[in-house]
Amino acid sequence: MNPFRLLYIVCGIAGFLASLVVYVKTIAPTVPFWDGGEFIAASYILGVPHPPGSPLYILLGRLFSVLPFGNIAWQVNFSSCLFSALTIVTVYAVAVKAMTLGRDTAKYAWGEALTIHCGALAGALMLAFSDTFWFNAVEAEVYALSMLNIAACTLLLLVWIERHEQAGSERYLFLIAYLIFLGIAAHMFSLLVAPAVFLCVIWTDRSVGGNAKIIALFGIMGLIMTSVVASIYPFLIGMPLTILGLMIFKGRIPWTYFLAPIVLAVLVMFFGVEGAGGYNAKPGLAIGGFEVTIGTLMGTLFLTCLALALISATSEDATRYRWQFWAIILALGLAGYSVNFYVPIRAAQQPIINENDPSNWKNFEGFLERKQYGQESMLASMFERKGSLSSQFGDGEHIGFWRFFSRQFSHPEFPFWVFPVLLLGLGLIAHWDRDRRSALFLTAMFIICSIGLVLYMNFSDGTRGIQREVRERDYFFTPAFVYAAILMGIGLSALLSQLKDWVQQMKLPGEKLAMGGALLSLTLPIIPLTYHYPTHTREGNFIPYDYGYNILQSCDKDAILFTNGDNDTFTLWFLQEVEGIRKDVRVVNLSLLNTDWYIKQLKNLEPKVPISFSDREIEQLGVRLWEDKQMTVGGLSIVVPKAGQLPDGRGYLRVQDQMVIHIVDTNKWKRPVYFAVTVSDDNKAGLREFLSMEGMVFRVTQNQGRNQMDLDRTHKNLWTVYKYRGIADTTMYKDAQTTNLLRNYAAAFQQLAVLRWERGEVEQAIREMEKYLTLKITDGPFERTILAQFYADAKQYDKSAQIAEDLAKNFGTFDGYIGLTDAYRKDGLESKAFETIEKGLAAHPRYPKGYEHLARMYFLKGDTTKVLETLERWRAIAPNDSNLLRTLAELRR
Repeated sequence: MNPFRLLYIVCGIAGFLASLVVYVKTIAPTVPFWDGGEFIAASYILGVPHPPGSPLYILLGRLFSVLPFGNIAWQVNFSSCLFSALTIVTVYAVAVKAMTLGRDTAKYAWGEALTIHCGALAGALMLAFSDTFWFNAVEAEVYALSMLNIAACTLLLLVWIERHEQAGSERYLFLIAYLIFLGIAAHMFSLLVAPAVFLCVIWTDRSVGGNAKIIALFGIMGLIMTSVVASIYPFLIGMPLTILGLMIFKGRIPWTYFLAPIVLAVLVMFFGVEGAGGYNAKPGLAIGGFEVTIGTLMGTLFLTCLALALISATSEDATRYRWQFWAIILALGLAGYSVNFYVPIRAAQQPIINENDPSNWKNFEGFLERKQYGQESMLASMFERKGSLSSQFGDGEHIGFWRFFSRQFSHPEFPFWVFPVLLLGLGLIAHWDRDRRSALFLTAMFIICSIGLVLYMNFSDGTRGIQREVRERDYFFTPAFVYAAILMGIGLSALLSQLKDWVQQMKLPGEKLAMGGALLSLTLPIIPLTYHYPTHTREGNFIPYDYGYNILQSCDKDAILFTNGDNDTFTLWFLQEVEGIRKDVRVVNLSLLNTDWYIKQLKNLEPKVPISFSDREIEQLGVRLWEDKQMTVGGLSIVVPKAGQLPDGRGYLRVQDQMVIHIVDTNKWKRPVYFAVTVSDDNKAGLREFLSMEGMVFRVTQNQGRNQMDLDRTHKNLWTVYKYRGIADTTMYKDAQTTNLLRNYAAAFQQLAVLRWERGEVEQAIREMEKYLTLKITDGPFERTILAQFYADAKQYDKSAQIAEDLAKNFGTFDGYIGLTDAYRKDGLESKAFETIEKGLAAHPRYPKGYEHLARMYFLKGDTTKVLETLERWRAIAPNDSNLLRTLAELRR
């Protein structure tokens, strides 16, 4: 075996194993926050997640969920690990192929082979350990599968470029067409490849570029492909009609072959067939509720005739780029896209996770077109920027492309991003010099996935009257990072090769030095690996699991629980559907409660929610004009506030507000009703004053009052029911979202402790705060100040003094000493109070607040001389303090 081939195998296996081992080591052991919980649950039960459903990922996730090792969440998370590791190998192979197009690799010596393979492998591993790619590689997400699809299409195209003059080379383009449309069933990212493939094909094969009809056809196909982003109709109807037109136009198939199915299709189009779902059928495709109806049979006949036509058309010896070739491309695209029909087939079975209920054509159409997220055209919105270009391309929080790109390979000790940028630029230059055909494709893909996506996605920075993006949107640019890694690998290989040539020109042992330099280049990925490891490992991270578990276990049997968004809903779905925990609790997501399909599911699927509206009444629900007014809901007299205001000043209620009121009223206290603590006050439909905290939930009660709490129930939940695995582990990385969610525990503990303290239960209040501090949820001065106050009130002065010193020394606040001195004075220990504050000022003399408080104490004692002395001490450290100068002037008068 020649050196190049041997190294190709060795480096490929090494890249796969290195990335896979790291991913498995850092994999999320159970459900993560965000979409992962929904994807795991939907994979396990074969449900229908949020649009557009990612059916390919769901089906593969189901296969992984039956692995003989690991729990179900781990198994589905592992699918992302495997897809990501395969992507790394494919990226490596793409870089190698790009460097060797048209060259006889069998003649490469060890040194030359090493420079290519090590450079490509280093670039691939830089991607493996980059910020965004690694984050998505260790949890259940669609991005790993989508990137594998894109990388595979890229590799196939490079192989076609190399072999396009050989017989049978068109099969690579056939497979690319199939994979592009198959990949849509994982993520729409796959469509990004299509325009760059088109450019590369017409650039590479002049016989294609010189045929205006074929270019026009390819353009039509591109429009049909792109149309799926906006509407399903042009795709599902346009694809087969384009094939038919080509066959008839070129005379390959007599038009009479299609007479019967065309007549049948026209009949369906104009007269329709009433299906199980109550909607008119679409021509020749799934009808109504997707049952076997006359319309379905006609559609089947239509497509059967089309298949026979294709078989007949391709039975001849076809040369490349004849019309049959393009017809097959279109047909394979339709075949790949057909995976999406899993969605209505499964939705018709009414699984418990069935977003948009796409079991009939109307809902399926809206599902594929993602109408749940609004009707605005993305293409139209591009021309009305939602943020400044400097924010979108630069360092804008949550949205800036440069912000995301620069941190992919960053290191805190030095601006390491400079090296990836230089290697990327060098890769572009070197590749254009080596092979312009593949360079055109890679350059186009990088531009499309970076500049193109910035313009297309048009993320909001909050400066144009539109709310800023609520989370980091770096994952949208994952394809750009993939192509950047490919170009970096090419650049590094080219650099190593050039260094080898320079060394040989200087009469040095170039082969050996080249081999050493190539191997040394493999240490580059260690930098992002070591930097990102602490923030990307999920070892022992059960926080999302326990967060959802604690919310569910807070509820009484058969409860109705209103939740707010992804993180307090998807983890609960996972626990109920995968783990079988508290399936008696009906989770009601307030965001989805604005949709008629979800309200119907709540009404009709077990455990059912008390809803008295008919299906027709549910469909007629909409935004309702409203002004703040009092009404009776479930026997409670409440003021229902308007949810928002129209431009003309009139208020309105959302559907979710109307439904919360309706459910509480219809329930008539038969079942307990809760709001998760994550639900904001403006989503509680005027019930805020009838809520009582019970840990991580608020129960709807018949008692009115502010800041109500069931102390015993909350104490039981916090102390004996809840799980807190990993929260106290200071070595475990917790991102901003996790930290914000954990503050809900803090709020419960603190409110419980303060209420006990206000009731005079000081010892119990101390125990509550001590328990809370052991969890290390937050590490700030506020909680310590409260505990110091409790210790002082309980006359545990030494403990209070210890916290006061800790606050002054480590947190820059004198509040602990001030609280302790006030406690001494309250207990009549005047001299101890003065001694304590003086001791504090002696140890920490640069706290103006301490001098201010000491002066106030002397003033209350009537010792004006000491007041002035204290203020002079204050002026010595803060001579320009306006409060100080004003106080001194008043005293001297």
